[in-house]
Amino acid sequence: MPTTLGTDRRAVIMHAAGVLFLARGYEGVSMEDVRHVVGGSKSTLYRYFTGKSALFRSAVEALLDEKSAPLRAFTPTDPDVRGSLVTLGRHVATVVLDPSAISLHRLVTSEAARIPGVGQTFFEHGPASGQAVLGRYLQAAHDAGVIRVRDARAAGAQLYQAMLGDPQMRLLTNSPSRPTPAEVETSITTAVDVFLDGTLVR
Repeated sequence: MPTTLGTDRRAVIMHAAGVLFLARGYEGVSMEDVRHVVGGSKSTLYRYFTGKSALFRSAVEALLDEKSAPLRAFTPTDPDVRGSLVTLGRHVATVVLDPSAISLHRLVTSEAARIPGVGQTFFEHGPASGQAVLGRYLQAAHDAGVIRVRDARAAGAQLYQAMLGDPQMRLLTNSPSRPTPAEVETSITTAVDVFLDGTLVR
């Protein structure tokens, strides 16, 4: 079992690597670059990570877990289902539309075909994490008889994309038509209204 000191050291290495990867891209970072930032010997670095690809996957996971922590901990308090879903949508937006999140998304997309497992890591700790938060709320609303859904997790995934798919894609592709805060808000509220129009128990 790793010691606390070992766990902390591993976290320091992942954080430093994440900063470097975001700034320079995958090809622009070497294990020696990471060692130079965190100090210590190369053997210490390889004690925690077998190579750069393993470090990259772990750094991506750590970055995503850090960014999504507030969302995962969020508990809706609004008794109105619409208000809760809109608030959840705003929380998701602060995570996925953040410039560093967009940069990470682009970086992983560019390397996913060459680095086994990094795409799955990104999905599980990124989009799937946000979809699960929505899914759990939808399941609770379904159980309370407020809405009716067949598969709360699938419904959460669909609502997640409907709320923010367009603004996120425009940012990912560096579209000249960048989404304004008002457009993001409209995207969230429109998606919620359309979703509730088909699921709300009246």
